[in-house]
Amino acid sequence: MTKGFQEIPFLAQRLRKALDILRYKKGMPCLWLVFLGGTGTGKSTLFNALCGAPLSETGVERPKTTGPILYAPRGCGIERNFPLSGVELCNKIFETVGPRASSGSAGRLTILEHSRREFSHLALADTPDLDSIEMNNRQFAEDFYLLSDAVIFVTSQEKYADEVPRQFLLRILKDQKPYFLLFNKAEQNTTPGDFLSTLQQEAPSQAGDRLWLIPYAPANPLPFISQDPSFLGFKSFLEQELAEGNVEQLRARMNSIRKKEIEQTARRLLDLLQEEQREAEAWRAGLRERCDRMGQRFIKEQEQTFSQHSRDFIQREIRKLFSKYDVLAKPRRAIREILFIPLRFLGLLAEEDRREALLKVRQRIDLVPVQTAVASFNGMVLQDLSPKNHQAPLFESMRRPGVALTAQEVGALVLQEQERLEHWLENQFTVLSQGIPWTKKWGIYSTSILWGLLIIAFEIVVGGGFSILDAALDSAIAPFVTKGAVELFAYREIQKVARELAKRYQDGLLSVIKEQAKRYEACLDSLLTAKEVVEGLEKDKDDKNV
Repeated sequence: MTKGFQEIPFLAQRLRKALDILRYKKGMPCLWLVFLGGTGTGKSTLFNALCGAPLSETGVERPKTTGPILYAPRGCGIERNFPLSGVELCNKIFETVGPRASSGSAGRLTILEHSRREFSHLALADTPDLDSIEMNNRQFAEDFYLLSDAVIFVTSQEKYADEVPRQFLLRILKDQKPYFLLFNKAEQNTTPGDFLSTLQQEAPSQAGDRLWLIPYAPANPLPFISQDPSFLGFKSFLEQELAEGNVEQLRARMNSIRKKEIEQTARRLLDLLQEEQREAEAWRAGLRERCDRMGQRFIKEQEQTFSQHSRDFIQREIRKLFSKYDVLAKPRRAIREILFIPLRFLGLLAEEDRREALLKVRQRIDLVPVQTAVASFNGMVLQDLSPKNHQAPLFESMRRPGVALTAQEVGALVLQEQERLEHWLENQFTVLSQGIPWTKKWGIYSTSILWGLLIIAFEIVVGGGFSILDAALDSAIAPFVTKGAVELFAYREIQKVARELAKRYQDGLLSVIKEQAKRYEACLDSLLTAKEVVEGLEKDKDDKNV
């Protein structure tokens, strides 16, 4: 619907995760220091060098780290309310791990617990490559960046200009987290300017002060790097900035930043949802307008196509009704005929006869105009209200199987409405005919005449003759109306029933088009954000305890 239809689910997921992370971090006593970088930059080697032990597997094969590894102090409570759903946590005591380094496992966080005093306040994480071809690895890198309180970004001679790591680094530089830049495998003639120049004007002025060049190391690089002056300078700088005495201040600062980011995300998401709601209401109004317009056009076409053949048929029905009760005969002869001619001959008095008459009317219904109207409505909606972007969810939803009514479904809906109308008509006949004394079994109060008139009215509206209904009824009823108040009342009641019959029949036909409109509206509703979700978002946004 809106331009932000792709952004809404992304922001909603991001907000939910950010809230979970903030709650988690508020109960986390350790600072998270996360290594990030591209494929083959040597993250794991530098991670091992900082930890002082071969914890994460290294090598020339790519990639070596298939799952995140966390080097954390024992009792830090990493598992408690861990915010990343679907991630398996695997705890190992570092002293019992053995000489073999870990490469991690896909979908699993390997936690190596230690009791080292110098790292009692830090949890160090080695992560999969942020430019990995595996989406799960990229997601781990993203999630651990969100969990981080400080970042060590690792690049190398062959990777520093690659676009994906470069864009991630620019994001780190713009954020307010403490960061450390390690240019690994640097050649002798490499200068900090070589790397900073790739960032152009987007790097902050202090970036150079937070950049260390780590020289290329031959085989068995861990001992070499651990003794390198540049690496030792980096390590000393990091230990001072992330000293144990600074933990509470840094935690409070990072949680404050997280909260501001949550507020910004929530505002952006709410703005998009409000825009979505406005667009959805405008779309619904357009759908209703087209539904009404098509309905009016359909009824008008029905009246215009009320053929001369249909008029002739109605006239024959009226004459047939007259022939059963000849009002021009002398009164005695009329009374004698009414008294002695069987009621069945007078017509349509028994229930089975009434149903037979209704069945005949049903068989005369032409479904083609209704089916044509629905098809025209579908074309109008798809042309006017379908998104221009063929990738938009609503575009696909409006065209999926089961949305457009089939000819068989149209027929079934018309039949359903017809049966409902027939039941109503029989009830009206029962109400009108109740309590007729035998002395009034002629004139307009003859039950056979009454049913005949109702069937004629039914024939007229089924044929589309809505506008001539009153005139047709007048010609049929007039011969039976005397100046008596009782018959005048009956005349008006029959007219009232006939008009209601016409209205109900029209509504029944239009309900088929409305059913099609409901299906399109359901396509939209299935894609909109639920009201409960928006309310929950408002609650989380305003929750001061988050």
